Amino acid sequence: MGWTLNLEILFYILFAATMGFGTLTQMATIGVVFAIAVAARIVFKPAADAVLFFYTTPILFEFLAGMALGHLVGRLARLPAFLGASAVVFGIVSMLVMVLGFNLPRTLAQGIPALILVAGCITLESYFRAFAPRGLARLGDASYSLYLTHPIVLLATAPVVASVNVSPWIAGTVVVAACIAVSLASYSFIEKPLLAISRMSLSAYQVRAQ
Repeated sequence: MGWTLNLEILFYILFAATMGFGTLTQMATIGVVFAIAVAARIVFKPAADAVLFFYTTPILFEFLAGMALGHLVGRLARLPAFLGASAVVFGIVSMLVMVLGFNLPRTLAQGIPALILVAGCITLESYFRAFAPRGLARLGDASYSLYLTHPIVLLATAPVVASVNVSPWIAGTVVVAACIAVSLASYSFIEKPLLAISRMSLSAYQVRAQ
């Protein structure tokens, strides 16, 4: 998990440094930085230097894809549902085919299908919202907390569950339930208050800047 967080920090630094640009200019600037980094990996092959090798990964382009989706959310949400459903099916099938059947780089085998899959889900979001249980939305809100906390919960609960003579299905259910419970608590008592504070700080900064 730590390596993905380090890439996120790099992206957030670049995003914050370019917030004064227009959206498209910001995306282009970050895209150029990422392209230079990946080109440096190809040219210099810094495999011996773990830090340089890490920060020149093509996975950086997936952050740029996320920015593009964020920019297009409004347009994607207005597309017909059948296009969204087709994109979801195509994204899942193409990812499985490329991962299982072809030895392709991650960005091609997983990044592009994931981009199509998420785009399809955005198109279908209004339809999901109409009938999806509220609990699923709550789990979605807590997904980042789940991402951050689940390794800690796994380390704490797995040995305890393993010491009890129960079936793997029961053990797995208990561990998953513990991960979800902790993530919901983390979201409610840590993430949500911090988000509220950050929004208040941003609003105060915007008022002073006017």
